[in-house]
Amino acid sequence: MVDRAQIREQMDVISSDGERLGKVDKVEGDRIKLTREDSPDGEHHSVSIGDVARVDDHVHLTKTRAAVLGSAAAGGAAMSNPLPEIKNPAVTSATPRRNYMLPWVLGALAVLALILLLTQCGHRDDRSTTTTTQQTTTQRVAGAPLAQGSLADQLDQFLASKGGLPRTFSFDRLNFDTGKATIRSADEQDLNDIARVFAAYPSARAAIVGYTDAQGSSGANEQLGADRARSVIAALQQRGVDPKRFEARSGLGGRMNSPTKRSASARSPLMSIRSSGWPP
Repeated sequence: MVDRAQIREQMDVISSDGERLGKVDKVEGDRIKLTREDSPDGEHHSVSIGDVARVDDHVHLTKTRAAVLGSAAAGGAAMSNPLPEIKNPAVTSATPRRNYMLPWVLGALAVLALILLLTQCGHRDDRSTTTTTQQTTTQRVAGAPLAQGSLADQLDQFLASKGGLPRTFSFDRLNFDTGKATIRSADEQDLNDIARVFAAYPSARAAIVGYTDAQGSSGANEQLGADRARSVIAALQQRGVDPKRFEARSGLGGRMNSPTKRSASARSPLMSIRSSGWPP
């Protein structure tokens, strides 16, 4: 169970299928009370702390939006009819007339349904098989699906495939401003997704290698490359990943060769997976 002290007011509550349920109003006992503003019926709703999978900038649940809203609806009280029951003596005392044709009609419908079912069995296509396969696919990384082709998606595919090690990946969409080692706000989402992948593979270890452009002395660039690598590790630590799982390196000084066809002006870091951390 997560530490309830991590849950703060006005944090977004996200279901396991990536849907936003609302914001945290306050924590009462073992339940999280949501604000009224996002409630479909204008009332307070709550979820159990036991349904929380993890907490970062948001509160992530283990249940889908439909499951959470369905359980809330089931807990509502049934409405009672405020009007008195009206009885018609003529109808109450009347003897119901038997319908002798009803069994024959039901029997005919049953035979017709059986004929249609047998006919359809001979005309099934491969779409039903495809649908079944998609439904049985297990999502390895919690939260919203990863963007196809992104670095986080590539990491997930590789770690799940149990491929050969070591393996190097490039932060193609993460670049630093010239002479700086500060993470830009435009790269925050990519780091969020990468942190979710490392959370799904808790034993994975990696070396983060920082690079610089061709400006400046080699000594200054080597220090800047190491600082950029440490910035990436610090950003992942802020998202709940243990920094001891990473090693910060500079792309200069002969400690790691640049990959083939890598431009001399590239300022995006690399990630080298050293151990897989394959789940059992």
